[in-house]
Amino acid sequence: MRSVRAPEPASGPGPSVPGPRSALIDRPSPSPPAQPPVSVIVPLRDEASGLDALVADLLSQDYPGLAEILFVDGGSRDGTRERLDALVARDARVRVVHNERCGTAAGINLAMSLATGEVVMRLDAHARYRADVVRVCVEALLRTGAGGVGSIARPRAAVRMPVARAIVAAHLSPFGVGVAKFRRAGAEGWAATAWNGCYWRHVVDQVGPMREDLPRNEDNDFNARVRALGYGVWVTSAAHAYYRPRETLGGLWRQYRGNGQGVALTLFENPAAVGPHHLAPLILVSILATLAALAPIWSPAAWALAALLAAYGALLLVATALAAWRQDAVEAGESASRLPLLALPAALATLHLAYGFGTLEGLLGRALARARRLRPRRGATPARVEESR
Repeated sequence: MRSVRAPEPASGPGPSVPGPRSALIDRPSPSPPAQPPVSVIVPLRDEASGLDALVADLLSQDYPGLAEILFVDGGSRDGTRERLDALVARDARVRVVHNERCGTAAGINLAMSLATGEVVMRLDAHARYRADVVRVCVEALLRTGAGGVGSIARPRAAVRMPVARAIVAAHLSPFGVGVAKFRRAGAEGWAATAWNGCYWRHVVDQVGPMREDLPRNEDNDFNARVRALGYGVWVTSAAHAYYRPRETLGGLWRQYRGNGQGVALTLFENPAAVGPHHLAPLILVSILATLAALAPIWSPAAWALAALLAAYGALLLVATALAAWRQDAVEAGESASRLPLLALPAALATLHLAYGFGTLEGLLGRALARARRLRPRRGATPARVEESR
């Protein structure tokens, strides 16, 4: 097993924020440049509808050391690849990489092997960015000594339909997915994981490639391995990035069911990448399913199920009231009175139940697969045990 260094106070050139071991100490050269070259990596597939806005955001970055932008296409069929190929002729910094394995982690690993920058930064294609994102993250790397830096995932709906705005509010709510530091507006400091990670290349080389067998959770696993080496992950609210959530309850269900399945896989592979808040939906769904199965044959279970549903409904009402009270519950300057109160409980319940169901599904699937591996093959002859005489 690889030895893990214990976290140490940040020291060495540059960092002024106390925390884990400074990544600046382990740089190949003794002093970092003021503007280290950055390779931006954008894995994407079928993003033609938002591609023009994304490209405009990235090409307008105000960081002078932006060396290259690698768009990693995972088999787009909507014209994304053709438009990216045309973009190469317009800007020498743009490179297009074909990802034959299609997965996000596979695409990032492929781009990492081609990137030339001393800093590598993965950016989500399903998002918008102000011109300061790269610059602010690099400045945070130099200031804190972190191994990686990420921005706050500020949700912003692309359309102004009630359900879409309710999904945004659910992402902001502490009862939704707003528990992680990178989802809390104004958060700043050391964190377990980060969105749109910006890393020193020598840290990436030590951590190793992203796990391609952990879909939907490869970033949490990667950041857990960064921390296991003694480095820190820093979240900064000064970098302005805007995540575009799903716009329908069906799309939200599919996304968070997949996220839950990813958490189930990660539990087996790297439990350090999973926090208690990841398991809360699993506990809720498991208890509901158990009580629902017992209710027809055992009256106490029926009463317990009714009580749990009433308590959960009350929690959704409290979350809705809190979101309506907070003036920052909805992005883009919308007043709290315009929050779609009827749609928010449905969005929150979709998040919780889809995530919990996906986690339970993933755990059961893994258990069944393990049982099949342990089951004797049909026709196999059991080993004969020779009796002692």
